[in-house]
Amino acid sequence: MLAQVYFKPVRTEHILTAIFCGSLAMVALQVLTTASGSTAAYVFALGTCATCNVIWLIARALFRGANALSAKHYLLAASIAGLVIVNRSAELLISVEWLNSREIAWLTGSVSEITRLLSSTILALAFWEPLRGFSTAGNTAKRQRFLFASIFFVGVFSCTVITEGLLTEAARQQIRPWLVVISALAIVITTFIILLAQHKQRQNNAQPVKRPASLSEDDLLLARQIEHLMEYEKLYLNHELKTIDIANALNVSEYKVGRVIRSLSNAANVNQFINRYRIAHAKQLLTAQECQHWTILVISLECGFASLAPFNRAFKASEGCTPNQYRQQKIPQAQV
Repeated sequence: MLAQVYFKPVRTEHILTAIFCGSLAMVALQVLTTASGSTAAYVFALGTCATCNVIWLIARALFRGANALSAKHYLLAASIAGLVIVNRSAELLISVEWLNSREIAWLTGSVSEITRLLSSTILALAFWEPLRGFSTAGNTAKRQRFLFASIFFVGVFSCTVITEGLLTEAARQQIRPWLVVISALAIVITTFIILLAQHKQRQNNAQPVKRPASLSEDDLLLARQIEHLMEYEKLYLNHELKTIDIANALNVSEYKVGRVIRSLSNAANVNQFINRYRIAHAKQLLTAQECQHWTILVISLECGFASLAPFNRAFKASEGCTPNQYRQQKIPQAQV
């Protein structure tokens, strides 16, 4: 958790990872104190409300880039945390004999079932995040996605299917706590490795840009940040992307963003600059074997265009042919 201090500037995924690590520490303390029958175990259990729900948020932030999280995602995660807290609070009050377990059995049973259902769904979504968009990701991003998905699957599979389906009750009590600890540690280390790799990539940031004498060092830094938003966080996939969105993401003025883009990219305007990334992405999808069944409309939407007509116009202006013609020209070469 303290390792998150290393990252400057602090991003959403860094904060979420620190919360996740803190909640895992509560899980470990709960496991260690449960055998003694201490009330402390129930107190520590209250802090275990930020595990599966927060790792889902982390996965979205890691693999979807900018604007990956909105109020509805935080609300869902908070709802699961609330259910866990309600259930753990009831267990605590029962343990100190402030509540009768029989009188609230209907409540604890209902909350437990809802929590189990939502937690299972969230775990599935967390596993899906690195797989989503895997085929069109770069080589570095693919390795990160594969690493996260593999470790996550092995960890969850070990703590659920193996412990519940293959072990006896006696063996389960002995082995499950260790499997939980090892799996949680593996997921934390994997997450930190990916965070570190992405942090390094943001620092090194893409290819060097041309440096007109009229631009200052601040402008060149801004240019690298804009390139990162496009190349790594794929902001161009948002069909409503405008200059103000880029400016807000970097906390600078629209005028400065527009001036830097026009100076360094030779684009007539910001929209043309954004469309260059969209068309480059479209060219990858048009020739990808796994996307051959996709229509041109689907590809246009996947690349960030709002509809087919603007996509066709921008593509033809850039490549001198329509997307369909480009696909017909390139597919035979890709299959050789």
